[in-house]
Amino acid sequence: MKITGKHLLVLVAMCGILASSVGLVTNVSGLFFTPVAEEFGILKGAASLMLTISNIAFAVGGLLVPRLLSEKSLKPLLLASTAVLAGSTAALAMCPAIVPMYVLCVLRGLAAGCIGFVFATTILNKWFVANIGLATSIAMGCSGIAGAVFSPVVGSVITSAGWRTGFLVLAALTVVLNLPALLFLPAVDPETKGMRALGAAEKPAGEGHVTTSVEEAKPVPIKPVVFAAVVIYALMASALTALPQHFPGLAESYALGAALGASMLSACMVANTVGKIVLGVLIDRIGARVSMLLYAVLIAAALLVMLFLRVPQVLLVAAVMFGTCYALGAVGNTMITRDAFGLANYSKTYPVVSLVGSIANAVFSSVVGFMYDFSGGYTSTLILFAGGTVVMALSILFVYAHRA
Repeated sequence: MKITGKHLLVLVAMCGILASSVGLVTNVSGLFFTPVAEEFGILKGAASLMLTISNIAFAVGGLLVPRLLSEKSLKPLLLASTAVLAGSTAALAMCPAIVPMYVLCVLRGLAAGCIGFVFATTILNKWFVANIGLATSIAMGCSGIAGAVFSPVVGSVITSAGWRTGFLVLAALTVVLNLPALLFLPAVDPETKGMRALGAAEKPAGEGHVTTSVEEAKPVPIKPVVFAAVVIYALMASALTALPQHFPGLAESYALGAALGASMLSACMVANTVGKIVLGVLIDRIGARVSMLLYAVLIAAALLVMLFLRVPQVLLVAAVMFGTCYALGAVGNTMITRDAFGLANYSKTYPVVSLVGSIANAVFSSVVGFMYDFSGGYTSTLILFAGGTVVMALSILFVYAHRA
């Protein structure tokens, strides 16, 4: 079924929202660590703490979405979040020290979280029944595309005009990317405007509310054991995404050079975007359970290759395979939550799942570094993640076997 008309506008709006709230806030932030650290005379770790603070605030902002988002509050929420996000980003350019930047990163993260993953996937779940996997994966993929497209642009600005100007450019881009949502997003639920979700069955006249899915008509009970399994899945899937940033160190530990590590990271980022779209198509064709298990097998194979086959060309292929982990940490989190608990419980459960994923990524980014410091290599890390992949696959099987 083709995505056209209002449904296409909604998808474009969500692409812009995730490109600004995730792509610009997270995937471009690394460009500022070195120049900020150099100007203020601080360690890079202290500068990179800006992103950690922002990510934690982002997760908290996601928890607020179910209470803040309604038909009446849609436009005010979009406008206020855009204003705070762009304003705090611009204000970073004026900071005389790192501490005020930390404070602004709290505001920036909260605003981004209010229009981030929870907001976007809630809207998409209301507007799409058919092609929901594809629509979600395209929107999620735009966060990675934004990082790939705007990183060299912002990097060039920082090189030529300084990091303060770079933040001003990010603020302007935030407003531009959010304009489609501000101008063209008609409603949270299409039924309030006399429309239907894409692929929803139309009820005969006089039967009242148009039901878009069985799950929405009959709320699925939240089983604690299933919820725990979904949380474990999200923890493992999101923890995996902490490894690619260490690929340069992995290559150096194998005496293969940092250049190979950088190439592995680039290959992984390509798979990040492509993998999300492919996963979305697979979910629509063969279902979420089988699709996510196939990706888990790919990731496990990639980890085993990195562990035992230390050949440059082979490691590049493994990096591409491993890049599919981003799809499981983004699209997968959304789909498994939706399938386990239904649309009626989505806004209650997904914010918690998203929070767990954000914290897992932040924690394991440091864990990998500490494990290297203590062991002198990445062997223990690869074994840990391989075990985590098995746990993740078992969680998928458990959720789909025990959901209502």
